[in-house]
Amino acid sequence: MSVASASAAEAATPRVGFWVLLRVFWRSFFFLAVTNFEKMQNVGFAYCMLPALQKLYQGEALRSAMQRHLAFFNSHPYMAGALLGAAVRIEEQIAAGEKPPAQVQVFKQCTMAPMAAIGDSFFWASLRPFGAAFAIAGVLSGVEWAPVAFLLLYNMFHLGLRAYGVFGGYACGERIIERLTRFELVRLADRTHYFAGLFLGACAALLVDEIEQTEAALGDGLEPILLLVLTVIFFLCIKRKMPMPLLLYGFTAACLALVLGLNALFPII
Repeated sequence: MSVASASAAEAATPRVGFWVLLRVFWRSFFFLAVTNFEKMQNVGFAYCMLPALQKLYQGEALRSAMQRHLAFFNSHPYMAGALLGAAVRIEEQIAAGEKPPAQVQVFKQCTMAPMAAIGDSFFWASLRPFGAAFAIAGVLSGVEWAPVAFLLLYNMFHLGLRAYGVFGGYACGERIIERLTRFELVRLADRTHYFAGLFLGACAALLVDEIEQTEAALGDGLEPILLLVLTVIFFLCIKRKMPMPLLLYGFTAACLALVLGLNALFPII
């Protein structure tokens, strides 16, 4: 195909436009509103795609396009933005006759599970526990704005990734998966575990310091040792690939047991 022919084909391809894509992005915040046990997030995905489909199709073609996106779909709500943007671009190519209708379904089926795994490991198992541990350590240290910092940090990541996914996915099409892998979210999630362990160890030491009522307590001065021991235990648990919820609940129970044990062994005089 010559350059002129390629330019003509590109010009003939229908475009949804920025404002329609902005509506798709806004609707992505309601992605989980109609989750069901049979087809999971299919209604939410079709709801997000509706403004773009209405721009590209009419009548029976619109009903067929909606039916394509009511098939089974299940992924991470933050990572699904990239699949939404790419699906809009593929639908443009389908409307122009450049790709078969089944192409968008194949793309979604092949990418929804990897995106779910990356989103779960980064957001649920790494970023959120890290931010929560940081906020707790800040509050125990007297830093009142620590919870606000947690909200800013978390939303900076998730809102930025949502927006990049929808608009970047539309710009890159199916190549958006390659772009997302460059962020190395899996490696970043693995490193975030260690920082979460550090902050949780600090929380334990600060909690013991808060419980001590007088300077005459025989257990006074043990906070650095407690911090070191709990942090090492936390890192060892991470290396054994323990699930993060089990690790956090177990760590909390261990902190309470250690505090109660110290109070029993070294009562305040």
